[in-house]
Amino acid sequence: MRADGSVAGEVVRREARFEHGRDKQFRQRRRTETGWEHNGFEQIPFQLPRVLAAVAAGEPIYICEGEKDVLTAEAAGLTATTNAGGALSWSDEHAKWLAGAGEVVIVADHDAPGYRRAEKVMDSLAGRVGSVRVLRAATGKDLTDHIEAGHGIDELEPVPYLDPHTTSAAAAAPLSAEQIAASAGRSAAQPIPELTTATQEAAMGEPVFTKQDDTLHHDDTVDHLAQHFSRVMQLLMQQIMQFAQQSAERNRRAREAKMADDIAKMRENQERHAAEQKAVETRLAKMRSHGWERMSRSEIVAAMRDAVVWSEDSDAAKRAMNELAGHIRGRWGVHVDTGTGHVTVDAPELVQRLSASERDRAAGERVRTAQDRMVSMISAEGDLDETTKATLIAEVDRWRKNPTGHSLDALSKKVAETKVSDRTRARIRFVAVYLGTPDGAQVPTSELGTLAQVSATTELRRMGEPLVDLGEEAKSRVDALLVRYQDRLRYGLDVESIREQLGQAVAVMTPEDQQIARDRGTAIRKDPAGQFKPLWPNHVDRESLAEKVRMYALLAPQVEARAARDDGLDADWSNQQRDRVAALRRDIDHAIAKGEGLHDLEKDQLRAVLADVEAGKTDVPDLLFADDRSAAAVDRERADEIARGVAGDHRRQLEELLSTAAAPGAARDAREEIATVVAAQTDLAAGRTSLGDYEEVGSEAKLLARLSAAGVPEPVRNRVRKHLDRAASDAAITGKQSQRIADKWLDRRDLVAAGRAPADKPVRYDSPERRQATEAHLRSKGVSEGRVAARMAADAGHAHPPQAAVRNAGARKSARKTTPGQGVRRTQHRGRGDQRGYGR
Repeated sequence: MRADGSVAGEVVRREARFEHGRDKQFRQRRRTETGWEHNGFEQIPFQLPRVLAAVAAGEPIYICEGEKDVLTAEAAGLTATTNAGGALSWSDEHAKWLAGAGEVVIVADHDAPGYRRAEKVMDSLAGRVGSVRVLRAATGKDLTDHIEAGHGIDELEPVPYLDPHTTSAAAAAPLSAEQIAASAGRSAAQPIPELTTATQEAAMGEPVFTKQDDTLHHDDTVDHLAQHFSRVMQLLMQQIMQFAQQSAERNRRAREAKMADDIAKMRENQERHAAEQKAVETRLAKMRSHGWERMSRSEIVAAMRDAVVWSEDSDAAKRAMNELAGHIRGRWGVHVDTGTGHVTVDAPELVQRLSASERDRAAGERVRTAQDRMVSMISAEGDLDETTKATLIAEVDRWRKNPTGHSLDALSKKVAETKVSDRTRARIRFVAVYLGTPDGAQVPTSELGTLAQVSATTELRRMGEPLVDLGEEAKSRVDALLVRYQDRLRYGLDVESIREQLGQAVAVMTPEDQQIARDRGTAIRKDPAGQFKPLWPNHVDRESLAEKVRMYALLAPQVEARAARDDGLDADWSNQQRDRVAALRRDIDHAIAKGEGLHDLEKDQLRAVLADVEAGKTDVPDLLFADDRSAAAVDRERADEIARGVAGDHRRQLEELLSTAAAPGAARDAREEIATVVAAQTDLAAGRTSLGDYEEVGSEAKLLARLSAAGVPEPVRNRVRKHLDRAASDAAITGKQSQRIADKWLDRRDLVAAGRAPADKPVRYDSPERRQATEAHLRSKGVSEGRVAARMAADAGHAHPPQAAVRNAGARKSARKTTPGQGVRRTQHRGRGDQRGYGR
C-alpha cells in the first residue's frame, strides 16, 4: 500500500504440504487500471501508511521478515513492516521511508539468511533513524514461532555481535533470573529494554593464530563481511610469517648440521639446496612475469611463503618478498612487515572497497583466461595470414574489455567473415561462453528485434564432435560400475541393470579399453570374492568432484568468517569444519594438478571457481565440466525447470477459471485431480512422455468428471476443457524441444559408439544384441513400458529391416515375361460406368 493509501500490489503466498515436509512459493502481482498483472511493483515497505504514522508519532517500528510475522506483530499491538521479494531484497528505497524514526527494532529470523538480512537493513538505516536494535525469537525461527510458544515481545533476545546495544561479553552471558522476572511483567508494546551484564572471563585454550589487535565490535557504518575477509587474510599471513621464519631457521640449522658431516654429504646437501633454491626462484619468476594481480589468494600465500623462506639465501626471493608485501597491502589492505613478521589491517572503509575490487579482479581474470585460450586457437590456424590473425586477436581483446552477449555476437560475426575453420569457430564461441560470458546473457538472433540467451550447453551442442573424449569421461564410471557389479555378484543379486549400464559406458571407449573392461568383467564373474584394483585409478570422477566443488564454495566462506570472528564459540565444530574445507580443497587441487581425463578448459574452469570463492563469490556455474554427459545433465535440469514453469502457469490459469462465482469451491474440491493433471503436463513438457501417452492416462477426463460431479456448470467446464487442450499443446511443444535436445546428445553418443564398435563383429538385425540395444534406447528416451513392449513385439516379427523391401535386388537372371507398362494401364487407364477399374 502506498503512502496515499492506494494499493501498489500484493504478494501471493502458496504453500503445499508433502509427505516429508512442505514447500511454499511467493508471487508478486501489480495492481493496474485493468486488474492484476503478475509482475513486481515499486519498492515500498509493507503497511506504509501505518509506518509513516508511527514515525510521525515517535513510536518504535519493528522490521520483520515476511508478511506473516508483520501480521503477528500487529496482533501484539506493534507497528511493523517488511519488504516484498525475499530476505535479501531490502534496499535503500525501503529504508528512506523510515527516515526520522526514533527507534527501529529488527526481528531477524534465526538462520544465516536472516542474520545477513538484519545486517543489510542496519546498513541502510545508518544515519536515518535514532537507534537500531537487532533481536531474535527466544523459541523457534521467527516472531510467529516466538509468540506461538507463549513468549511476549519483551522476551525477544538480542542477536550477539549484531545488536549495537549489546556487547560481545553480554551476548555471551545468559540472562539472570532477576532480569527474566523483571521483564515478565512489562507490556508488549513497551520498547525493548537495554541489556547489561558483567563481563565473564571464559577459560579458553591458546588460539591457533596470534591475535594482533582487539576484537572488532559492531558498527553500523562498517561492512563486517569485508572486515571478516581481511581478518582472515591477516591471520593467515601472520601464521605464514611465523611458519616461514621457523622454516628458515630450521633450514639454517639443518644446513649447518650437514656441513659438519663429510665432504660428500656436504656437497650433496649444497647441490640439493641449490636445486631447491633454483626451483623456487624459477617458480617466483614465472608468477612474477605472469603478474601478481592474476594470482589467486592461495597462490599469493604460497609465493609469499617461498619468498620468506629463501629470502636470506636468494636475492630474487628477497625481491619477490618485498614486491609481494606491497601487492598484498594494495590488494587486501593487509600490511606485512617483512622484518619483524608483524601483520596489521588497514581501515575498514578501505578494506570494504578492496573486497569489492577483489571480486572484480576474479571476474576479470576469468575473461583473460578465456582470451588466452581464444588467441591460442586463432594463432594455430594455418590458413590465416598474419594480418587476419592480428585483426581477430584485436577483436578478442575488445570482447575482453566488455564481455557481454552483444560483444560476443560481434566477435562471432568477425570470425565468420574469415577463413577460420568451423571447428575452431565453434570452440572460440564455446570458450567465451564457458569461461567469460555469464550464462543467460542476451544476444541478437537472425530475426530482427529478437534476442536469445547465451548458454554453454547450447554452444557445446553446436560443435560437430564432443570436446571431451567420451571414453575418457567414462573410465571412472566404469570402475565404479565394476565395483557395484562385483558386490551384487558376491551376494547373489540381480546384475542385469548393472550390465546394461556397463554396456552403455564401455561402448564409447576405444577398442583397446573395451577389451580391458571386458577382461575385468570376466575375471569378476569367475571370482566375485576376489580383490581387484581399479583399472583407471587416477581418472577424475566428475560427479564426485562437482559435489566437492559446490560443497567447498558453500562452506569455505562460512568457515573463514567464523575464524575471523575468533569468538571461541563451539570450537570443536569450527575445527571440524575447517578440516573438512581443507580436505575438500586438497582434493580439488589434486584433481587439477594430477587428475587424468580432464580437459584443459575444465581445469581453467576449476581454477576460476576457486578464485571466485576466495574473492567472496560462492555461485558455481551450472556447467562445471565440458563433457557431453555433464552438459546433457544440465540441459535435463533446465528442461525440468522450464516444464515446471509451463505447468505452473497453466495451473494458475486453470484455478482462475474455477475461482469464478459460477463454480465456488470447485478448485478446492478437485485439487487432487488438478494436481494429477499438472504432474502429467509437467512430464509432457519435460519430454519424459509423449502426447499420446498423456492422452491415454485420461487425467483430463477424470478432472472434468470431478467438476461435473461437483456441480460446475457446463459453460465453465467447456472453458476448462479448452484450456486443458491449449495447456497440453503448449506442454507438448515444449517437451518436443526438450526431447530434441536430449536426442542430440544421444545421437552424438551413438555416433561415437558406432565408430568404436569392433568391425570384425557386425551385429545382425535379428540378433538378441540388437533387440536388447533397441529396447534400452527406447527406455532411455522416456518411452512408456507399454509402447516399448508393443514396439519390441512388432520388431520380433522382422528378420530384416523394413528398408530391405525397397532395396534393388540386382539384375534379372531371366527374360521379362510381361509387357512394359502393363501395370500402369491397369491402375491409371480407368474405364467409365460399369467398366470402372478396368483398363481400356
